[in-house]
Amino acid sequence: MGLPLTPGQHGSEILDLRRRLSRWQRDHGIEPALEEGDVFDDATAAVTREFQRQRNLPADAEVGPETWQALVEANYALGDRMLWHSGTPMRGDDVLDLQQRLNQLGFDAGMEDGIFGPSSRAAVMEFQANVGLDVDGIVGARTLEALQRLHRGHQAAGVSTRVREEAAVRRIARQGLIGLQVMVDATRPRDRGDLPPEAQDVSWEIATRLAGHLGARGARPVLSRGRHQHPTSSARAQMANRLGVDLIVSIGLNTSTTTAATGCAAYYFGSLRFVSAAGNALAESLLDSMLLAGLGPDCRAHPMTWTLLRETRMPAVVIEPGFATSPEDLARLTDPAVQDRLARQLTAGIRRFLEGYDEDPLVRTSSRS
Repeated sequence: MGLPLTPGQHGSEILDLRRRLSRWQRDHGIEPALEEGDVFDDATAAVTREFQRQRNLPADAEVGPETWQALVEANYALGDRMLWHSGTPMRGDDVLDLQQRLNQLGFDAGMEDGIFGPSSRAAVMEFQANVGLDVDGIVGARTLEALQRLHRGHQAAGVSTRVREEAAVRRIARQGLIGLQVMVDATRPRDRGDLPPEAQDVSWEIATRLAGHLGARGARPVLSRGRHQHPTSSARAQMANRLGVDLIVSIGLNTSTTTAATGCAAYYFGSLRFVSAAGNALAESLLDSMLLAGLGPDCRAHPMTWTLLRETRMPAVVIEPGFATSPEDLARLTDPAVQDRLARQLTAGIRRFLEGYDEDPLVRTSSRS
């Protein structure tokens, strides 16, 4: 059958899905849990939506790669397995719990994203050195026992990570747009068979115009792909990390089951226990830019755990200036004059974001609180 799994399907993959959802319900004290079955029925759809909402994923009851990965990760609790850094990083709620505990204890495990990367390994090694354990970066029984003994739940989660994130943004903010390396990413809406062909090129046209305006103001924009290339979200995230870009702006179009849905929105990284403050600020600034460009209505900024937001190590935002399924939105967004106006406003929004960080962080407040 393969992904995505959708309501109405049945078979062994749906049986596996229902078992994973049921385990998640039991682990979180949600009763009654789904019963055994191999049909993607209304009850399965309702639980899927609730799981997606709690994981900051689109609550559409469609189990695509992002939702399936989140379900797999949700079935791991800290202590279920040994954790270590490998070529293919380990992922799961156990890693997320580990990162939170380390950050609360003052060992900087990086962004609490549930991915055991270099920052998590370094934090584990620093913790092991501090408590007199063998320093190997592996979370086995002795390291876990020490963590559980020293864990202080009253501390704020991820404080060191937020401080480090804001310090990094303040460093680049001092120079403004000059020399700023921005990855401009263009995504295509998934072809459902009912979208007009022009919907596939809108994000690319806006992205290239944004790159042009940024370059004209001294920034160093980098396009994440060529016009006819379609690398995966992970591949684009790896590219951004490899290049060490300062910011990521990803441009896409929303879709809906109705043509009446319209408006613009922005998204930043936010997991169960961690929100990127810098990503949030950038998302709010770019949302303002879309509204100033004459788009709307305002569909707000939201935390999400999409791959591009989760796997990158710099402030990253996904913006959706309209719906591909809305004739009204699409008519505006295919207009070259609107595309250029939006690109100019997005450039100004990035500048405003930087200016907001080029000051004392203790007095800086959000303009959209």
